Amino acid sequence: MMDAIEIFVFGTAMGGIFALLASGFSLIFGVSRVLNFAHGVCFAISAYIAIFLVKEMAIDVYSASLVGIIFSILTGIIVYFLTKPIRNNIVMVIIVTLAFALLIEQILLLSFGNRGLTLKPFVEGIQVIYDNLRIARIRILAIFIAILVLILLEIFINRSLIGKRIKAVSQDSEASMLIGIDVEKVLIVTIGISSALAGIAGILYAQIFNIYPAIILRVLIYAFAVVILGGLGSFQGSILASFIIGYIFVTTMKTLGAQWSEFVMLLAIVGILIVKPTGFFGVKE
Repeated sequence: MMDAIEIFVFGTAMGGIFALLASGFSLIFGVSRVLNFAHGVCFAISAYIAIFLVKEMAIDVYSASLVGIIFSILTGIIVYFLTKPIRNNIVMVIIVTLAFALLIEQILLLSFGNRGLTLKPFVEGIQVIYDNLRIARIRILAIFIAILVLILLEIFINRSLIGKRIKAVSQDSEASMLIGIDVEKVLIVTIGISSALAGIAGILYAQIFNIYPAIILRVLIYAFAVVILGGLGSFQGSILASFIIGYIFVTTMKTLGAQWSEFVMLLAIVGILIVKPTGFFGVKE
């Protein structure tokens, strides 16, 4: 019983972080059809900026996290301008965004080294969940933050004017232009939201796990795999796939050990895609 509760709590926390990361990746692909291979940079940069401000500048973790997320958004805007001239060339977009990710990874490596760093948690201490099961309060808080952000994102996309424009552009950008929607403005807003989601995910992740420069490409693999599993461009599919992968990841870690978690996770994704190649919510072209 205790193991099941622990897997549920840890898996939900991990799935929530994956969902924030993957929903941003899916959102920008759905609107612009751009595979942003620098998405992991937004994830890492928010955490590193926050860690630096807390440890070196003695700024409180809440303000430092906010600044970190702002840096993530600015990073996303930089990627937008880097890829704007080559947006129609998928191969060049992948090359440029991947090169940018590798560049930032090297800068972080030179600046912070290769050792794992953690961010001071928003809340400290241990919570007794059931009997003698003790779970760090930050893991529980991470679940609530991730779910709240995802709910707010869903409301924003479906009910706000700019959200409806984002949906319109994702369905048909040329028709959106014909009815007077500023597609470029929508793209900038979309990549800003996408980068903020990755930044929030990075902040939460760094409070639970160690973060290091190579995490940039590792979380990119996670996000890409989850988005494919959910169905490219499907927001709901990405969220569902994120929680499924989170539970698989944590269950494997608990039963077989951490060294097997990524292997089993990716194996499960491959197995599901063999059965359903378009993912959970994908459609055949």
